[in-house]
Amino acid sequence: MSFTKSIKKLKEEAQKQMSHSFDPLHDLRHVERVVENTKKISQNIKLSQKERDSLELAAWWHDASRALSNKPSMIWMALFDDNLSAFALLFYAIRYRVINSVAIKAFVILMCSGMVTGKFMTKIFASQRTRLVLNLLKDADMMDVLNIQRFYEAGHLAKLSKNNLRKFRTLIWFSLHTKILEMKTIEARVYIEETIKNFINWLCDTEVYLWHKENFGQEWLEKTLLQLENRLNSIIELNNISYAVAN
Repeated sequence: MSFTKSIKKLKEEAQKQMSHSFDPLHDLRHVERVVENTKKISQNIKLSQKERDSLELAAWWHDASRALSNKPSMIWMALFDDNLSAFALLFYAIRYRVINSVAIKAFVILMCSGMVTGKFMTKIFASQRTRLVLNLLKDADMMDVLNIQRFYEAGHLAKLSKNNLRKFRTLIWFSLHTKILEMKTIEARVYIEETIKNFINWLCDTEVYLWHKENFGQEWLEKTLLQLENRLNSIIELNNISYAVAN
């Protein structure tokens, strides 16, 4: 049995779990986009089939813990999400008797992704190749932060309550004031450039623009657009340098 076939049950279980996610921003659609992102940014990187399977499996399971609670905490999930997801994967790998090198590697990748245990686990257990796969997973996940469909859904939720509106504003602030959009791989930077361009165009759409202006003010909106433009220009500059070096 090939590694790809051996993880089929685990992939299907992850899809089942994520279809019951209580976090609308970390649901099955988000995971599906992350999986596709891993395939896009890794297609020109020399990875073994085992590494590709481990990357895909980790992508399917990276937010599985979101289905564990009907009120997932933003703080606790941020701290322990990847660790809980890793053990959920391990549980089902044992249950379905597919404890092979792919499942174990995916488990290690998720443990190395954790905010609390990540640095320690990476230093102790991650080889150079594992770190490459880990970076691809992290980039694929972060590439979805400014996904337009995701923000459309978040915006819809923001209209339902003032609390959701504050969370929506915090989400944008967090995306622009942390290193979350700083991709670890050159391949991902190409796609995040396109993502930011699309997000700026979406934010400048008349209806979307007016909604943000009404809820957050003209000054906030102009400042946010300026920050997006600055971030985009920085990424374009880095991509141009990478292109020049490669040629």
